[in-house]
Amino acid sequence: MMMGLQARVQVLADEPQNLAAVINRLNKITCQNCPSNRFITFFFCVLDPATGELAFCNAGHNPPAIVRANGAVEYLDGGGPPLGILSIANYSEYRAKLDPGDTLAIYSDGVTEAANAKEEEFGDEQFAAVLTANRHKSSAEIVAAVNQALTEFAAGSPQADDITLIVARRV
Repeated sequence: MMMGLQARVQVLADEPQNLAAVINRLNKITCQNCPSNRFITFFFCVLDPATGELAFCNAGHNPPAIVRANGAVEYLDGGGPPLGILSIANYSEYRAKLDPGDTLAIYSDGVTEAANAKEEEFGDEQFAAVLTANRHKSSAEIVAAVNQALTEFAAGSPQADDITLIVARRV
């Protein structure tokens, strides 16, 4: 499913002008080719590095976090259902702005749902705290800090889901 999605995104998203139109089309194609018991969460964004303008469309994915240079955390809310569930879903494009020093964290639910031996989840608050504490570091260092915090929190407990994290910092 992921190989098919990747190929479709490469074709449909070649210099996208309207992210919602791309995701609407991608969803229709995914619905035609996706088994009824499967779906795909998907977050798609385009950042203008000159202005910090971020256009995005979310299909059922965790809302990415923006950690502002001052430490405030905002989530990129808005979106629609995961791809492959509802062919008539109508997605919208949203906008945000990254100022110099702001950090964008796009992550899978495996990050916040990572569990320890007591079956407690790492959670949004702990994740945001690690991002905030490391906001002045490089993207690679922030990823390493989150991975370290997850490893310490889980203390050897096996994880039930993938742990994926992408961090971008506007300098």
